[in-house]
Amino acid sequence: MKLHQSLIVFFSIFMLLFADPTFAATEGQGDNGQNGLVEVDIPQNTLAPYRERRAGHTWYFGIDYENMIFKNFVSANDSMSWNSIFGSSSIPFIHASLDWKYNFSGGGIAIGLDAGGGSQSGASSHSLDITKYGLGLKYVIDTIWPEPYVAPYVGVNAWQLMFRDNAGTASVNKTVGIGYNYTIGLLIQLNWLEDGNSKESTFNWGIENTYLNVYGTQYTTVSSAFDSSTDFLWGAGLKFEF
Repeated sequence: MKLHQSLIVFFSIFMLLFADPTFAATEGQGDNGQNGLVEVDIPQNTLAPYRERRAGHTWYFGIDYENMIFKNFVSANDSMSWNSIFGSSSIPFIHASLDWKYNFSGGGIAIGLDAGGGSQSGASSHSLDITKYGLGLKYVIDTIWPEPYVAPYVGVNAWQLMFRDNAGTASVNKTVGIGYNYTIGLLIQLNWLEDGNSKESTFNWGIENTYLNVYGTQYTTVSSAFDSSTDFLWGAGLKFEF
């Protein structure tokens, strides 16, 4: 009786081992046939400091305001100057930008596109409308501290500008060839204002940082039709890093 039971057990084990002809070929291997090795994707640790958790590249999206004053502007309609038309008023210029950023130990290099516009009315039925779009390059130092509480940056932007110079019923529309503006600024992290919500946003939406963007910029001129040179202008806005 005992011998009979032993044969049954032995026969059952034999069938389990050899009933599947692929068993021997896959023994000791995982489901993917890679010697039992399993690839594991470790999710981002949203609680880790930014310097540790950031990926090899991220994205910036920003909305900014600049107080544009073209000090050497002369109307093509009647040769009136900026001061005569607008006095100390500026063009409230609002623009959006999208940048791809490569991250490394010394900070990040961002390259991207921006576009925006603005208008201002002045004396003698004058008004000036501006549309500008361009390509920008920035170097951001955001690894000074574990979190980028303050991240200084420098940048240059190449752009093309279109303007409409209106004086009563007369109007001049022109496009200015490629010009440049140079920028120095600070990204001031706002995550600390709502630390819990910022970590939740990182986990759910991939928003690494929310910044207050404060900067100064200066424009060059490239056309006698429209002198786009400026003094050092200030700008401010919000920037989100994904």
